[in-house]
Amino acid sequence: MAAVCSMEDFLKQCEQSGDAAYGAFRSVLERLEDPTTRAQARIFLSALQKRFGNEEASEKCLEKFHFRIEDIVLDQYEGYQKRKKLTMMVIPSIFIPEDWSFTFYEGLNRNPDSIFKDKTVAELGCGNGWITIAIAAKWLPSKVYGLDINPRAVKISWINLYMNALDEEGLPIHDEEGKTLLDRVEFHESDLLAYCRDRNIKLERIVGCIPQILNPNPDAMSKLITENASEEFLHSLSNYCALQGFVEDQFGLGLIARAVEEGIAVIQPMGIMIFNMGGRPGQGVCRRLFERRGVRVTKLWQTKILQAADTDISALVEIEKNSPHRFEFFMGLASDQPICARTAWAYGKAGGRISHALSVYSCQLRQPNQVKTIFEFLKNGFHDVSSSLDLSFEDDSVADEKIPFLAYLASVLKETSTFPYEPPAGSRRFRSLIADFMRTYHHVPLRADS
Repeated sequence: MAAVCSMEDFLKQCEQSGDAAYGAFRSVLERLEDPTTRAQARIFLSALQKRFGNEEASEKCLEKFHFRIEDIVLDQYEGYQKRKKLTMMVIPSIFIPEDWSFTFYEGLNRNPDSIFKDKTVAELGCGNGWITIAIAAKWLPSKVYGLDINPRAVKISWINLYMNALDEEGLPIHDEEGKTLLDRVEFHESDLLAYCRDRNIKLERIVGCIPQILNPNPDAMSKLITENASEEFLHSLSNYCALQGFVEDQFGLGLIARAVEEGIAVIQPMGIMIFNMGGRPGQGVCRRLFERRGVRVTKLWQTKILQAADTDISALVEIEKNSPHRFEFFMGLASDQPICARTAWAYGKAGGRISHALSVYSCQLRQPNQVKTIFEFLKNGFHDVSSSLDLSFEDDSVADEKIPFLAYLASVLKETSTFPYEPPAGSRRFRSLIADFMRTYHHVPLRADS
């Protein structure tokens, strides 16, 4: 493999375009992946960061050379006692860390230290990989998979992994267990949990910080996603989602709904899913997305953030025009009076800054094995039924009866291609179940032969 080019030649290539800069860093990644050139490539990245050492130079670097290397400070977060910072790179075609992801990480830090320790974890929508790497550095999971549908994000995440697994001289940094970040972290291109599902990887923790606004240009989301796609399109993948075929699409939450249902399939029974939830649809709508799927929800953290300036909320305005639902925004960060999407859109167009609530939810399956059985059945040709499914029950005793019954019914229907002939009065076993239910919960003295 050819030697690393000079700093000036490298920057000259990056200056040509964002695509050229990405190509230059792909070459650096190839050298990082080769153990014989790994240290030299890491030293080159250290020199590159020092070349643009202050914040002003870093911003100019992004504008002129289409990349930026900066430090993300970690010890500002509650309970943080280990690595003080991460060195991370971004390019224009991937998600650039901002309030949305920083709030998510704040929520993760509200968990006990044992939350990820020795666990198998996946992060959905990993972007440049900073949260995936931070999880590995702080909580020492057995393995954490950073997953993103943007192929460029995955490549940049690998570069960031090497930058934080090796010191500025290219030597490995070992944690208290004698492992490096390279032992704990992997990044893969994946549509939500497809990578784990296709390889039968069972997860104990799933965390997700993924788009919750429909793309105002639906046709754009039908494009083939490749690393050679336009920068604008690839960056849009971090801001917008397409219709997913769920009732929650009307609130921009269809991608979250699909992530939850995919998570139900691959998570261990006592596993935990943690999601960043924008409060634009209203807190009740957000909670119901989880609860109707048999998931208990605990709010770990909530704050208010400014709506990202590069995200178009016109799709939410259209939803309000065609439905009675009203989304929830605020004028600036100080206001507590909610305004609808139409008002927020107009206020933003007039130069105002709008904000919305942002919550971090921790989710666990209410009756794991039964809920898994129900969704395993529904995914085989009964997707439409899931839109009307409601496994939310205020009374645990009702849930303890109804969810196992639905799971039993799902298992019977899954295994039975044709129904056997039953007596005219109906299945005696089914009649017995109904009679038992009426006696137990309604004190009606029924018997199977009544």
